[in-house]
Amino acid sequence: MSVTGADRVAFKARTVFTADVAGTGVFSTDVTWSIASGAGRLSAATGTSVTYTAPFVQEDSVVTVQAVSQADPSKSGLWTFTVGRAPVARLVEGVYEGPVSVTSTSSPESPPRQQQYTLEWVSDTQLHLSPILGFPKGVRVDVSEDGTLVIPPQDGPATGYDKYCFRQQSFIGGDAAGTAATGTWDVQGNLTLRWSLRYERECIGPGGPFPGSHIMYAYQYDHVFTGVRLEVPRPPAATFLEGIYYLGNWSFTEETTSATQPPSTRSVSRAFSFTIERESDTRVRIKGLFSSTEGVPVDVFEDGTLEFLPYTAAPQGDDRTCERHFSIGEGSTVTPGTGTWDRWGNLTLDWLSRSEIICAANEGSDSLTRTTNTFVGRKY
Repeated sequence: MSVTGADRVAFKARTVFTADVAGTGVFSTDVTWSIASGAGRLSAATGTSVTYTAPFVQEDSVVTVQAVSQADPSKSGLWTFTVGRAPVARLVEGVYEGPVSVTSTSSPESPPRQQQYTLEWVSDTQLHLSPILGFPKGVRVDVSEDGTLVIPPQDGPATGYDKYCFRQQSFIGGDAAGTAATGTWDVQGNLTLRWSLRYERECIGPGGPFPGSHIMYAYQYDHVFTGVRLEVPRPPAATFLEGIYYLGNWSFTEETTSATQPPSTRSVSRAFSFTIERESDTRVRIKGLFSSTEGVPVDVFEDGTLEFLPYTAAPQGDDRTCERHFSIGEGSTVTPGTGTWDRWGNLTLDWLSRSEIICAANEGSDSLTRTTNTFVGRKY
């Protein structure tokens, strides 16, 4: 009895583990799967293989899956692997508070003041920093896996000042060339940032451009911030995920068979939205995957994973005296779907559905459609 699979799995990724059962005579090769230690979701309780969904983890985590032979429960196999931590950019996001000191050659040094800055996740290698004077939409911050932060030179929007000063503008970087700012971050939530902000004001003296004089004012301010992330308690997963608007991409492949037509397959990908309602601290209902108003039940876990429950909707009729029978999953031993979520509202879902048309008065019109579905999107 042995189990094989990947040695390392990325956070929120999926991988397949396979059990090999050897023996003599006639015996079942099926096994019973479980997670012996660690977090994550398994797609099935039995079978010769299983799909594992990794959770969101802030540090590399060790997980062990176990397979027990159904033919001889005394025989089992283990496979231990590592779930890789999330990219640093996803870990850095948050609100930081601490002293910031500002120095300038054009004004006397003022004592440090307490300030809050927000780092908002944009991608796995980029964040937005705010508030920064002269940059109403924040400034870009590049993030390395070692916790090094770099703010490249950036120009703020140019605006007017008064009837004589027709342009004012801010720049990150003293001379708009080279690295404008650097910083560091660690897993304890400590953040340091150093950046230079140049402010310019361009004016025309009284009397208009002719014969008024042209005046340019320029000031440079050097900032040093040292702070810690403010940890805001998050509500239970089901409460956090509840939302009236999830938007993303839904892709699916469906296979249809009927008594009178040859089998057919089609694949579709399109924009899609739905809502999530909280049922309890550990369960939600997704409304919009099917026309039923009650929604599809999904269990949610604090490790950042989700698991669909087998679900069968009430039959729906049409004008051909046919009924449509819709369900999520087929059978009690196979998890009909899994997914992942994170604290930024990003959501992935993978599920199996089945739609059967049964026509009592139209013999030969029956059909069965099995669909593999994937949704990738976020909460708005």
